[in-house]
Amino acid sequence: MSNLVALLFGAAIVLFYSYNRFNRVTYEGGRQMERLVDLLSPDKLRARRIVMHAYTFYALILLLIYFFLCAYAELLPLLGGPDLAVGASKLPVPSAEAPGAVIAGFAPGNDAAIPWTLSSVVGPATVRDFDIGIDASVSLAIALIMVGLAPTFPLLGNFEDWMRGAAHRLAGIPTHVIGASEDLRRRDLKLRGKEAAISAPTVDATAVKQQHLLIPLSSWDRLKHYQAAAKEQVNEREDFRLDLELIFAVSAWILDRKLKLANGPVRERFQQLEEELRKRRDQLIVELDDRSGFGLSAAKNIVTAAGYGTRDANLGERKRATWERLASDADNLADDFCFLLALYVEHGIIIASSDEDAAHQQFIAKKKLDAFLGGLLHPHLAAGSHKSHATMASLWALGVVFFVGLFWGVVPGRFEDELVWDAPTSVYSRTLSCIFYAFNNYCIPIIVTLALRDAGMQSRRWHNIRKTHWTKWLPQVVLVLVASWAVATLFVMGLQLWKTGFDTGWAASGKSLGVILQYSFEYNAPTVFRGASLALIVAFLLDAWSAQARTLSLNPPLLSSLLWATGSAVVMAVFGGITRYAAAWAAMPSTTQSLTDIHRGLIFYSIVFSALIGFLVVFCITAALLNLHSGSERRPGAKTSRPAAPDPTPAE
Repeated sequence: MSNLVALLFGAAIVLFYSYNRFNRVTYEGGRQMERLVDLLSPDKLRARRIVMHAYTFYALILLLIYFFLCAYAELLPLLGGPDLAVGASKLPVPSAEAPGAVIAGFAPGNDAAIPWTLSSVVGPATVRDFDIGIDASVSLAIALIMVGLAPTFPLLGNFEDWMRGAAHRLAGIPTHVIGASEDLRRRDLKLRGKEAAISAPTVDATAVKQQHLLIPLSSWDRLKHYQAAAKEQVNEREDFRLDLELIFAVSAWILDRKLKLANGPVRERFQQLEEELRKRRDQLIVELDDRSGFGLSAAKNIVTAAGYGTRDANLGERKRATWERLASDADNLADDFCFLLALYVEHGIIIASSDEDAAHQQFIAKKKLDAFLGGLLHPHLAAGSHKSHATMASLWALGVVFFVGLFWGVVPGRFEDELVWDAPTSVYSRTLSCIFYAFNNYCIPIIVTLALRDAGMQSRRWHNIRKTHWTKWLPQVVLVLVASWAVATLFVMGLQLWKTGFDTGWAASGKSLGVILQYSFEYNAPTVFRGASLALIVAFLLDAWSAQARTLSLNPPLLSSLLWATGSAVVMAVFGGITRYAAAWAAMPSTTQSLTDIHRGLIFYSIVFSALIGFLVVFCITAALLNLHSGSERRPGAKTSRPAAPDPTPAE
C-alpha cells in the first residue's frame, strides 16, 4: 500500500508543477512578441477555457509518461537517464513457460476471463499481497526528475519542450491573438468619417463636434500639429496619421478608462501591460512634442526650420531620420495597441455595445470601437471564429458514459455475468469494470476527436463535414478516425500489458511479449472502434449545428434530438455487433469452427450497450445545443430566428 501511496503522491507532484512548466514561453512571434513576451505569459494569450483545454492535454501526457517511466524504470538508462536500480526489473509480460495462459478477453472454458475488463488469468483462489510492484523511491525519483527538482536527462527535456509547444499550438498560442491584431492593423479606425454612418439616429454633427469622441482636445491639437510638422519629413504620411489616431483613441478609451469595459477582475491581470504601453505612449508624445515644437508659435517654428536649412545642410537629413524613427516607434506602438484590443476581446473585457447605452458620448465612441473591431466582437459574422462546443460535448459524453456504465453494471451486467459464469459477480466489481471499460473505449476517442476538431477550427483548417464536398472532408475524417482509434487502442493495450504482468508475474521474454501484444490488439482494437465511430458522429453533429442543418431546427425541438439520437443508436448498434463479433473470433482458439451460444449472447449485449451509449450521448448533446439556441432567443435584444450558428469558414 505504501508503494501505491508513493505513486499517487508522485503523480500529484507532477500535476502541481505541470502548470508552471506549461506556462513557459515556447514561441517566437517576431518583433511584436519580443516587445511583449516578458509581460504576457502563455495563459494570458487565450481565453481561460481554451488554455485549460491545452493544459489538460499537456498534463495528461505528462502523467502517462510518469506512469510509464515508473512501470519501466529499467529503461531509464537506455533513454539517457539515471539507473535507479530499483522497481520493476522485468517487462510485464507473461512467463515464457506459459505464454498461452494469457488471453485478451472472454474465452469459453476460462472461468477467470472477464469480458468487460482487461484480461485476467488469476484464479479466484489466488492469494497475494496488494503491491503494485513499483518501489516508492522510484515513483518519487521520477516525479522529481520530471518536474526539474532532480537532474533530468536531455531526451525527456526535449520531449517535454515539444509537448508544451504542441499544446500551445493546439490552443492557438500566440498565433490566434497575433492574427487578430494583424487583421486590426489593416483596418481604419475612421475617426474623421461621416458620423451619419454610425447607427445612432439621434446623434447630430454638432454634438459629435463638441464631444470629440472622448479624445481630449489637446490630443486633437497634437494630431493636427504633428501632421503639419511631418508633412515633408515622413515618407508614409497617411500611415503615420492613422497610427497616431489609433494611439490617441485607444489611449483615451482603454488606458485612460473613458469607456466602460467588462470583466474587471480579468483586466487586472493585464495591468502591467497597460502600464508599459502608457509609458511608451508618454515617451512618444514627449519626443514628438520636442521634434515638432508643439506649444511654440507657428512663426517661430517656420523661422527655426529656415535657420536649420541655411546653417547646416546635413541637419535636414538628420532631422528627417529622426522623424522616420518616430514614425517607426508610432507604428510599433500602434501594433501593440491592436494586440491589446485583440487580447481584451479574447478575454471578454471588450464586448459588443448595447443600443440601450445611456451615456451619449460613450455611445458614439463605443460604436467607433465596435466598428473597428468588427468580427472580433461578433464571432457569428467572422469566418473561422465560431465556437467548437468541444467542452460542452466532452462533458456531456463523459457524464452519459459514466451513468450508463453505472446503470449497466448494476442491472443488465448481472445477466451478462450469469451468461458467462452461471452466477453474478460482486455488484461493485462489476460496476467499476463497466465504467472503466466504457471510459477507455468511448470517452478517450471522443476527447481525441473533439481536440483535433477544435485545433483544426482554431487554425481554420477544419472542413465542415456537413457543407463541404466529400473530397475535402473524407481525408480529414479518415485522419481523425485513425488518430482517435490509435490513441485509445494504445492506451488500452498499455493497461492490458501492465495488468498481465501484474497478474502473472514479471518474466522477460520477447516471444511471449509478442504473443500478448498480438492477442491484446486483436481483441481490443475492434472494440475501441466503437468509440471512434461515436466520436465521428458527435463531430458530424457539431458540424451540422454550425452549418444550420434543417434537422436541428424541427418543431418541437425534442423531435430533432430524437431524430439524431435514433440515427446514432442504429449506427452504434451495427458497429457494436460487428466489433464484438470480430473480438469473439480473436479470443477463440484456432481449432474452434463456429461461435457458441455464449458468444452470441455477448454480441447481443454489446449491441444493446453500444446503442444505448450512442442514443443517450447524441440525445443529450443535441438537446444542449438546442437549449443554447433557445436561451439566446430569450435574451433581450436577440434578433436571430435560427440556431445561433456561425457562417462556415472559407475552408468549408
